[in-house]
Amino acid sequence: MKTKTLWAGLCLLLLTACGPMIGGMMVSGNGVKDFDVISGDLADLKPGSQVAVLGPFDKTAEAFYICRGEEAAFFTSSFNQTGLFSAELAIDTRFPEVLPTAKQFRGQSPAAVQAALELSKIPEIVMSGTILKRDMVAAPAQGVIMTVTYRLEFLNLASGQTTVAEVKVKEMFQDAIPETVNELARQLGRSR
Repeated sequence: MKTKTLWAGLCLLLLTACGPMIGGMMVSGNGVKDFDVISGDLADLKPGSQVAVLGPFDKTAEAFYICRGEEAAFFTSSFNQTGLFSAELAIDTRFPEVLPTAKQFRGQSPAAVQAALELSKIPEIVMSGTILKRDMVAAPAQGVIMTVTYRLEFLNLASGQTTVAEVKVKEMFQDAIPETVNELARQLGRSR
């Protein structure tokens, strides 16, 4: 009887130890997987600029919302926390069918954009985004890992130039957007 109890205890110990090990292996490859400038030039984005972040972001059929508008709000917060941009969220809480894009403000003056979006400061850049793809998986004893690809569109109101970047990141759920912003900072030559 003691042998069966010993084997049962040993098996239970092995099973409970595997979860943290597997979870640790799952998160070992986290980080930004891909960063591509699709059009425009990152040099057109000056760190410290006043950015209006339009929300909610759009999504494709391969993506889903966690909470509609969350991405735009989290990018705004991350820009401000890192100091990369001074950002203000512009979100229509009624969530219209046609979501706002940076392109729709091309040719407008910064003061006109400020008035249209009811911003407290005059923006230099307008940003919108699209969630291209999102997958999530639970890592035992670690949390939720999210693999997400964002298309970020930045319109420089002074130059009228649009810069579009696609970023794929695999990270813990709460760290995906801050890691994306940190990568954008590195690409702009402003490493943290």
